[in-house]
Amino acid sequence: MKRALPWLSCLAIAVAQGACAADEEAPPVRDCSVRVWHRPASAQASVEIVGEWDGFRRPGTTPTPRTDGWRAALFDVPPGEYRYAVIEDGVWLADRERATTATYEGREVSWVEVPDCGGPSMTVDAVDSAVDGTATVRATFFAGRADPSAVDPASVQATWRDGAPAVAQVDPRTGQIRVEAGGLRRGKHTLTLRAKDVRGREAEPVFATVWIEAERFEPRDAIIYQVVVDRYRGADGPLAPPRTPSARAGGRLVGVTRALESGEITALGANTIWLSPLYKNPEGEFAGKDGRLYSSYHGYWPVDPQAIDERFATPDELDAFVRVAHDRGVRVLFDVVPNHVHDQHTYLREHPEWFERRSCVCGVGSCDWATYIKDCWFAPYLPDLDWQDPAIARRVTQDLRWWMDRWDGDGLRIDAVPMVPRSATRRILADVRARHAHPGSSPFVIGENFTGPGGYSLLRYDLGPHGLDGSFHFPLMWTLREVVAAEQKGLAEVEQSFRAGEAEWKDSGATMGLMIGNHDVARFSSTSAGQDGGDAWEPAPQPVSELVYAKQRLALGYVLTMPGASVVYYGDEVGLAGRGDPDCRRVMPGDAELSAAQLATREFTRKVGTARACVHALRRGGLRTLAAGPEHLVYAREMTDAKDAADAPALVVTARRPRGPIDVPLAGLPQGEWVEVISGRRVTLSGETARFEPGAFSAEVWLPVASPCAPR
Repeated sequence: MKRALPWLSCLAIAVAQGACAADEEAPPVRDCSVRVWHRPASAQASVEIVGEWDGFRRPGTTPTPRTDGWRAALFDVPPGEYRYAVIEDGVWLADRERATTATYEGREVSWVEVPDCGGPSMTVDAVDSAVDGTATVRATFFAGRADPSAVDPASVQATWRDGAPAVAQVDPRTGQIRVEAGGLRRGKHTLTLRAKDVRGREAEPVFATVWIEAERFEPRDAIIYQVVVDRYRGADGPLAPPRTPSARAGGRLVGVTRALESGEITALGANTIWLSPLYKNPEGEFAGKDGRLYSSYHGYWPVDPQAIDERFATPDELDAFVRVAHDRGVRVLFDVVPNHVHDQHTYLREHPEWFERRSCVCGVGSCDWATYIKDCWFAPYLPDLDWQDPAIARRVTQDLRWWMDRWDGDGLRIDAVPMVPRSATRRILADVRARHAHPGSSPFVIGENFTGPGGYSLLRYDLGPHGLDGSFHFPLMWTLREVVAAEQKGLAEVEQSFRAGEAEWKDSGATMGLMIGNHDVARFSSTSAGQDGGDAWEPAPQPVSELVYAKQRLALGYVLTMPGASVVYYGDEVGLAGRGDPDCRRVMPGDAELSAAQLATREFTRKVGTARACVHALRRGGLRTLAAGPEHLVYAREMTDAKDAADAPALVVTARRPRGPIDVPLAGLPQGEWVEVISGRRVTLSGETARFEPGAFSAEVWLPVASPCAPR
């Protein structure tokens, strides 16, 4: 559970944590009973609980009413996986207090895995760390229920990921384990805890994540740099274009590692890297819907769930990349594919019965995307995984978690979210969180739900406390293309699109990924130049017009200054051209190939990205619109609980084709001298309004001179 209700008993916590404390004298003992809480719409409602533990027998168990309006039922069932539902006045409901769901007879119901409580277990209770390199990890050892035995202090092992041991303090009476460390360098440190009880029975190891950083990371702090590994860099630097747009270019992860080491990526303010899938993919080329041959350079055709494609990286190179990233405070998101596999996948050899069902190919003939999105295949050689099959759900979840466990990942990007049932993403999330989330650290899981303009409600479905931490904000991306690239609507539409999204997923707790493009759409610069259409196998020319790059900078300005997680697709920082797939995935040019306008665009991205990384308000503050019209949009980013100069607001002034000066109300903004982070210009703000005269297609970011993030 992501939150605990104040009246939740030890047994209620048991299913989430697999354990509970017994009393102060005996060691804490596991308890795997399933307790279901439900608050009906009215006191008169008829409520029953039905579950797989008794074949969904009707009538089900009647939960006990409580004086606070809740009803509760306790089930003591053998270890295993169970689906169950709450039926209120005849309507089947999933348990709102359970994170995981599954499908039963076409309905979304709740799903719970009851562990075997005969042996011991451990949980990580909290991790506290400080920027001075000190940290404290607290965990609890729970005795097995069948024969409760305390932890053996001599068996407790605490080991850092590099193999170095740590000293653990153990209290057998309470099961408390405490590790204190000092001298930790900046970045991530993962501690593995192992322990046995006095009878020699071992608990499953647990991971504790320690980040040494200035402040605890939140998803809204993220500046994500998206990399298609095959197209970014080779082992020796910039790549030559592939022989065909869909062939392999030879990019390797070591090229990304070197870009991290050189500071090329972190200069953008990036603190998170999203890597294209690194799964082993098939050799050769395969026919696309257009009859042309495509390779698996992109990584989305897995043939082995737990193997690295050595055309991208060796295991040692991936370990090195993760270490280099973490040493620089950069988080790593692995791209995972739960919807489909390639027909050479090991699953088909091991379990041919999983793939007896055949379906149509998405977008071919009468197989339209809207009707068949849950069932259609991307291609005849890319069969879908049926998440309604418990065996498939179990195996795929375990294999996806491997990317986090083995490679010390910090989160996931989940591919093709609308093509799998919501139960799939919820199960993946619950599994990853159970292993890697604890007070002090939590993985960031963001989903790809590709929508068209205005598709806000479609994104909402998979968000929420038990759902994705965020989705990519496709509706805002389309708005930026309409407003900035094509000039079809006024700048006020940008604010309206942002507000529409905020209203739709209000209270979900989600952090949306803001972007101007990704690997599935034409490049923003080509859209601005009117060269995004036509055959995607015919490369769009690299624009030469300064106007195109000014539009690129304005759009990136919004992505880097509005609330959410900023996402920069590799090459967008230099206005790289490209029609649709595969042209939008062309190789990343080296510096020698960049024009002055491209270099200026990268410099803009660096300055604004660096400001966002530094300025608290640009990451965590609210957005207050000060002036909006067809040709201008001005807003403040402000902290509601500002404490000192570090929490000072930021002022963002954007314009398209301004018809004159813009008068901006200053109510609530500090009076005095301000500085613009890109140009270094200074102004003194005083009185009720200030007059700004931005240039065409410009984005200015102003900070009070007193801000520690202001340029000096």
